Amino acid sequence: MKKYLLIAIMALLAIAGGAIHRCKQLKADNERLHGNQSALMANVELYKTEAGENAAKVQRLQLTASEFENQCADLKAEVERLGVKTKYLQQVIASNSQTKVEVRTIVKDSIVYVPALAGLDTLKCFEFNDGWVRVEGCIDSRGHFEGEFESNDSLLIVAHRVPKRFLFFRWGCKRVELEIVNSNPHSQINYARWVDFSKK
Repeated sequence: MKKYLLIAIMALLAIAGGAIHRCKQLKADNERLHGNQSALMANVELYKTEAGENAAKVQRLQLTASEFENQCADLKAEVERLGVKTKYLQQVIASNSQTKVEVRTIVKDSIVYVPALAGLDTLKCFEFNDGWVRVEGCIDSRGHFEGEFESNDSLLIVAHRVPKRFLFFRWGCKRVELEIVNSNPHSQINYARWVDFSKK
């Protein structure tokens, strides 16, 4: 009789342990889905740092590999072009910026020898360089332009947690955010996305 009672107790403990483990998994998944809902509803926050640099803030989106394949087809295609399989991904960060420069410079005449014309030709040339953007080129007498445009930028990407708050108390983790700062004053971040992969 004691033997059967012991087996029944062991079975009940195993069932209780499995139920507790499953509850923890469901709670973690519920928190992940709640965070995803918040991240999807929040827009990318564009702002300027104290130094005047353009920056963007975006919340983390935690997806499983199958969710990523279904909901992020554009990023999935980019990743596949790199030859990386979805199941090996840990994080994907995508950002887009636009560089817009108003160029004001002096156009100067340059005289060059053109063998095909067996003579001289006048070119109108200009050059602009402010340390971030360099533009130079020439327009010949036929109206053809030939030149070069170069833009330099550097991105600083910082991931950080945002703690929960109540009055003056801070604890735990409410969400995780990614902040992207570009140093080129002519560039503005238009888009940012951060996907973190869940093991489930």
